[in-house]
Amino acid sequence: MRVALAIATPSSQEQRTTTRTLINLGCRTNAAEIEELAALLADADGYVVVNSCTVTEAADRDTRHAVGRARREHPGAALILMGCYVDAHPGDTLGADLVVPNRWKQAPELEPPPPPGTRRSRYVLKVQDGCDNRCTFCIVWQTRGRSISRVLPYLEARARAAAEAGYREIVLTGIDLGSYRGGLAPLVGCLLAAADPARIRLSSIDPSHITPELAELFSHPRLCPHLHLPLQSGSDRVLARMRRRYTVATFDAAVAMARAACPDLALSGDIMVGFPGESDDDFACTLEAIERAGFMRLHVFRFSARPRTAAARYRDQVPAEVAKERSQRVIDLGHRLQTAYEDRFRGRTLHVIWDRVVGDQIRGLTENYLQAVAPARGRSPGQLEAVDWPCTLMAR
Repeated sequence: MRVALAIATPSSQEQRTTTRTLINLGCRTNAAEIEELAALLADADGYVVVNSCTVTEAADRDTRHAVGRARREHPGAALILMGCYVDAHPGDTLGADLVVPNRWKQAPELEPPPPPGTRRSRYVLKVQDGCDNRCTFCIVWQTRGRSISRVLPYLEARARAAAEAGYREIVLTGIDLGSYRGGLAPLVGCLLAAADPARIRLSSIDPSHITPELAELFSHPRLCPHLHLPLQSGSDRVLARMRRRYTVATFDAAVAMARAACPDLALSGDIMVGFPGESDDDFACTLEAIERAGFMRLHVFRFSARPRTAAARYRDQVPAEVAKERSQRVIDLGHRLQTAYEDRFRGRTLHVIWDRVVGDQIRGLTENYLQAVAPARGRSPGQLEAVDWPCTLMAR
């Protein structure tokens, strides 16, 4: 995602353009960090910041393109490169004037500044950073370092400030969100109380972090009935080679617990195909697990060998054409399951937070992660509205 602000300000002699550009790539944790940086740099100018991602080869390309474009479009500005690309490719500055590794990005836990009110419709709250897992395909645990958690009073203060500033949804994020020190369920309970009347949404969490206490919280009216669980593979053999800390049975049990508390739960997730050694039988198990879980949205990735990871050294790499064919089959299955889930909600009243205006329309997401579209007139990003889904609303 690219976020840019170009602000014109007068000098003592003439009107000049002051560049304040923030370019964010990658995950929601990056999005939270760029928001915090925007508040810190509110009185500065003459800069372009690229907050990078390195999770796949495509992410590396996006980072290089973003830096090159920033240099072309803002030749007089100071170019700052930060994020996971810096740590994954030490010494490769891409021509930036300053490179900022992740260890420099840890913000002090001080009384939070007022949340910025002009950049996003949701407030993304980073509660944790780093990861103690050692998944064989992942470079992020190397670029982010060990798991660390922000203290609860700081997070409560941020959530309260966001709600008071008018945000009606707060998204909790982290590199390994479920590893929050003290437990995710107690954290969510405290933030639900602090952020009233805003609703809370969880970003991606590991299936092994779904506890009975957390599952029960999905019966709360202000915890969004949506879970993003990275299944990755439906084969225990492949999961073991990935060094994931759960089995297919663990995943199934996590979904069952959450759906017992919230039958209408929306389940999205990540699927990786073409992992080294993935056989036809392994892939068939993945399709079965996806169908059994009833995902309503899938993020499908083909295995991308990352530098310094164990999986990049595995000899039994899956041919690219096989991975491509498997990817398409998962995508097709995901579309069918998404349609089935959406059909359950036609004509039902849902609550949408409008996100962005596109032409004469405005788009947003419901509490259960369904996309909504309505005429833009009379509506604005960040607004919460009850709608009969799918929206057939008239302009107001």
